[in-house]
Amino acid sequence: MRGPVLCGTIVGVSVLASGCVEAPSDEEWGEEAIASRDGGSTTCPVWRCGFNSAEVNGRAIRELNLDGLPNADGVRIVGFVPPALGLLSLQKFELDVEKGALVARSAGGTTLRGSQLVGATILVQQPGSLLPLPITVLGHQKIDSWAEGAPQVSTYALVYPDLDALVGVRNVCTGDLLDVLTSAVTVIGGETYDLETKTIQPDKPRWLTLACAGSAAAKLQLMNYGPQSDFDGAGHPASLEQRQATLRMITADYCGTGHSYTQNGTPLHWENAAGTVVSPGELGAVEAVWSAAGALCLEAQRLAGAEVGCDLPACDAFSLAEGEWVTYVPGA
Repeated sequence: MRGPVLCGTIVGVSVLASGCVEAPSDEEWGEEAIASRDGGSTTCPVWRCGFNSAEVNGRAIRELNLDGLPNADGVRIVGFVPPALGLLSLQKFELDVEKGALVARSAGGTTLRGSQLVGATILVQQPGSLLPLPITVLGHQKIDSWAEGAPQVSTYALVYPDLDALVGVRNVCTGDLLDVLTSAVTVIGGETYDLETKTIQPDKPRWLTLACAGSAAAKLQLMNYGPQSDFDGAGHPASLEQRQATLRMITADYCGTGHSYTQNGTPLHWENAAGTVVSPGELGAVEAVWSAAGALCLEAQRLAGAEVGCDLPACDAFSLAEGEWVTYVPGA
């Protein structure tokens, strides 16, 4: 199987970086690397299913306001330029997030989504900078959700010029453009995330989060727990408590204080109360049962030997009936 292909032309960048970049094939990875890469799944070579994340999200350009308000770093959207589409490029488009995907709409009724956005540019202003910074949609790909019956998830390669980068371009997750496997994001509309406390900041309808591949926020989206996801099959998303429990679970925030008792890429199996997200194969020993407050109980730790800063009971008397998730430590 060939890897994903990311295509497009970078607008406003002083180096030549157009065309397509192809990720390595499975043959180039090798069987052992595939097993480590995919965590036993063929649906997430970039997004690291089967592994946890100690971080909620990346630390570059991670959230933006669609109405031009500055984020915590003072970065704000000041414009949107559609790709070169003939007369359509003369229309004014407004950017939005719909069901976890970027869309751009014009006053004339034209809507751009998916691969139609490749080549578009989001212009952002940084504090102290006179010129706007162009963030270009270099590629778009739909990948399988990790939840049974859920629709595919739109992902994007978003890059901006950086003279300190190897080829003068960097992606919004801080990785180099040549590192294709760390250049992808999924978009979460309507809420942002506190990286230190690992808490959800909900009910922010004009904000979007750029959730980097491998981060806990991206995994939450892939598990169909995003605030714009159809979690119950009737058009309703998972509740705030369900989403918060998911973040605590992925990051091993046992005590609910924002401290992760794990490291990025630690193998982990999981099972949710709805039965829609279950790791394949042998689940292993029970680690914990999870709620929005953190772990309700703790058995085998994800990283052996860590001194947990709160007293938690054993999990003998706990099950999915009491929590949103049960996690298992492979090989424990």
